Amino acid sequence: MLTGMARITLALGGEAALTERAVLAATAAARAADPSIQRITIAANDDGAAGAVREAAAPNLFGDGVVIVLTGLDAADEQLGAAVRELIADQPDNVTLVLTHPGGMKGKALLDAVRGAGAQVADCQVVKRGKATLEFLSREFAAHKRKVTTDALTVLYDAIGQDLGLLAAAVSQLSSDLETDPIDADAVREYFGGVADVSGFAIADAVWERRSADALRMLRQAMLASEGGRVGPATVASLASGLRTLVRVGGMPPGASEADVAREAAVPPWKVRVLQRQWSRWSGDQRRLAAAVVALADADGAMKGGVRERTGLDPEQKLLALEILVATTTARA
Repeated sequence: MLTGMARITLALGGEAALTERAVLAATAAARAADPSIQRITIAANDDGAAGAVREAAAPNLFGDGVVIVLTGLDAADEQLGAAVRELIADQPDNVTLVLTHPGGMKGKALLDAVRGAGAQVADCQVVKRGKATLEFLSREFAAHKRKVTTDALTVLYDAIGQDLGLLAAAVSQLSSDLETDPIDADAVREYFGGVADVSGFAIADAVWERRSADALRMLRQAMLASEGGRVGPATVASLASGLRTLVRVGGMPPGASEADVAREAAVPPWKVRVLQRQWSRWSGDQRRLAAAVVALADADGAMKGGVRERTGLDPEQKLLALEILVATTTARA
């Protein structure tokens, strides 16, 4: 008999990384109680899923434990629904049931029956971009009993992107490998330098924060990791987008709330402090900022084949032009 653990677990929501984590946690708990337990995975939309559930839950000669993982419960037909109801109404002591459902109203009656049977519900709702993801990262570090700065969270998010599985793995790596307390932005940049894919927006953030060495390093990394012809236009577009947003933030009246700035700049509230920090690097250097506008316009034309006939650049020339653009824009003298 399996005791001291959830007999039924429902992973509810469409975030794949959280769903996988819930399934693994439920399976690990079952195996901690019975190391010999077997795991059987059944997709609800498979032909014969109802029969497979009944077969997996049937008594066996040695009474071995089994974890039945039934995925995509929203796709359950009437036969499978009946099989699940039979199982939760008279669940054998050696059977642990793990169900996944992406959320929504489809299959609600079966969901209600599972909840009514006492299922432990794991919240696997999709984590929204921006503030919600940063909060997720903060909780992950806390779970590893590590402190982390707000800037470090932003740098990690920019480096990895929205993939929660990769973000959670990155937090685990940083928590295990870094002794810095708290973990700061410089430590994250150094750790993932040359490893994570770099987007144009990460390069743009480095440029508008006037981190010349970081911007040049990320630009070269992007060139190596991507098709050269795509990097130029994408990078210039990201720089231009960042500049437009930066100017909007700089034009806000003193004392404006973060909510007002976010609305005016059309950015999520968590991004406001980053932009305000960037603006502080430029507020006393308006002439160079104006020169950056002109340089970006020229670069945009160069990356797309040249403004005039026979002024197009080959890939190596484009890389050089981008490096010069980044170096001159971030310069302080």
